Amino acid sequence: MYGSSSFHLIFCGIFIVFLFGGLCEASLHIDVDIINDIGQNIQLGLHCKSKNKDLGSQSLAPHQHWGFRGSFNFWRRTLFFCHFVLENQSKWIDILNSSDIKKCKHQPCVWSIRPYGACRITGGETCFQWNDGV
Repeated sequence: MYGSSSFHLIFCGIFIVFLFGGLCEASLHIDVDIINDIGQNIQLGLHCKSKNKDLGSQSLAPHQHWGFRGSFNFWRRTLFFCHFVLENQSKWIDILNSSDIKKCKHQPCVWSIRPYGACRITGGETCFQWNDGV
């Protein structure tokens, strides 16, 4: 009977952790660094946000950096996307999601923004084409 009572206490404790775990502060943060590599004398406008957090509009001169810290929830899910304006063109791309955890967990997730798309440099260069429009 004593063992059964201990089991119930442990089970209730685990249940409470899972029930309220999503309400706690995120358990994982990843730093993101975005570099304007569009070209000489081309200003890059950007606006990054997630479902719950708007990071505001930024403007980067050539080769200038800007960054933010993205938070993942209890289930290691998040999505940050950025809208870019370059030479009167509107482009966007997902800049941080759960697939980036493996490559960017212990170092900043560095992105080079180029005319044809965005390249994640961290963990070996991988380039992604633009999603057009707003």
